Amino acid sequence: MKLTKISLAALVALGAFSSVASATPLEDAIKNVDLSGFARYRYTNEKTTPAVGDKETDAGHQFKMLTTFKAALDDNLFGVLGLRYSTTDGSGSTNGDRTDTTDTFRVNEFYLGYKRDNTTVTLGKQIIGSYFTDDEAGTGIKVINTDIKGLTLAAIAFDALEYSGETDSAIPQVAFSNNLYGVAAIGSYDPVNFQLWYAMLVDVANAIAADVSFGFDISDDVNLGLQAQYGNVDVDDKVSALYKDTNFYATEAAASIFGVDLSLGYIGWKVKDKAKGFSTLEDQGSFISYGEQTFDYTDLEGRGNFWFATAGYGFGDFGIAAEYIKGDIKDDADKKTKMEEYVGRFSYDYSSKLVFESWYSHAKAKVDSSKTKSDAFRFEAKYSF
Repeated sequence: MKLTKISLAALVALGAFSSVASATPLEDAIKNVDLSGFARYRYTNEKTTPAVGDKETDAGHQFKMLTTFKAALDDNLFGVLGLRYSTTDGSGSTNGDRTDTTDTFRVNEFYLGYKRDNTTVTLGKQIIGSYFTDDEAGTGIKVINTDIKGLTLAAIAFDALEYSGETDSAIPQVAFSNNLYGVAAIGSYDPVNFQLWYAMLVDVANAIAADVSFGFDISDDVNLGLQAQYGNVDVDDKVSALYKDTNFYATEAAASIFGVDLSLGYIGWKVKDKAKGFSTLEDQGSFISYGEQTFDYTDLEGRGNFWFATAGYGFGDFGIAAEYIKGDIKDDADKKTKMEEYVGRFSYDYSSKLVFESWYSHAKAKVDSSKTKSDAFRFEAKYSF
């Protein structure tokens, strides 16, 4: 038998040909891939006039894009890849203002999912999706079951949590090095909806939340609603020097009458010893929240009591709304900080995918005879796909 020698170049060429011959055509590769996400531009300007000292101004342009690819691997398996781009450019004439052209897309989600009957299991880097978080990501496992009609049961376990400029949390970064576990029961039985949540951030806190809402359609043009929430955070002894146990409660009565949306409600909290506390782990979570400058549920203090009222109306592709918040926070020395905020909102739906929004907020805080004023403005353009 005679062996034929093949050069290295020929081997490389044969390997390349083999790879191309066995590759999946692009059309076949993407036909089972769903694409979703958004591209958003924001301009925000904030001006603060303190009781003592000079005015402070902070402004910037923020660019953000989320692109999520979901691919069906077979009848039960699917994979998700989410990419995120986010950067902020300064605005004004300060030395720190620069246009950032070096930031790149980063992986926001990367997980494998399995769905069988009414149970879905996802494993990997993903949005946590708990009552106590907003868009924070983590690496772990999530299980969701809907075997019981109208009832969703969920369990989560994450051993790596996101803590970055994308998350809004005043809780120290060291806390997010700990594991997060949680369970939930979410029900929808017209006219009642409810949520029950328990979460444990190991060596930091145990948190519970209960949310009940009622909705009644009086007629095609009149709808009434009522919602009540309660949250409790039991702080671990290891962080008791920084935070204390916190109770949170809120209620809202809402009505939609011939296109006019109205609501009136109450938001309050009580931190043990009137010290520092929190009711969410990131952002405002799913708790009732209005205004733009008054509330930060990751950074509560003392005892807070607030009332709010809102009104909104939509005509064609346009929408206008107004919010008013008033209340006070009492610290451990029983000194009150009286607070008030006015917010005006405007929106225009250019299409079902492209929406323009803007708001202006004026807030005041008064301690004894000292007053602090703050004005904030934002314009936003968002394209969803």
